[in-house]
Amino acid sequence: MELVAKITLLFAGWGAIAGVLSGFLRGLPTDQGSLALLAIFFSLFYASYRLAPNILKFTPDEFPGGRWTGLTAFKRGFLGFLIMWLVLWILTYNILIS
Repeated sequence: MELVAKITLLFAGWGAIAGVLSGFLRGLPTDQGSLALLAIFFSLFYASYRLAPNILKFTPDEFPGGRWTGLTAFKRGFLGFLIMWLVLWILTYNILIS
């Protein structure tokens, strides 16, 4: 499998974890729950960006198209992370309230 595809799947997996955690924490009061959701979202996205070279065992210079930076991580992984986070957050929250 190509390195870019592995990175996309890694970000989607971290997004799924963030979505499930967000669904469980949405039961908190409004102000605290919203801050917790944002904290989970951004901290797990940052963790996936920082851990991607270690998990997939590539050096930042081996990334195709240049160096592995925050901007390249944002371009390659943010959409998959966002979609998985949003879908699993809504799904988890709806399962818990029903």
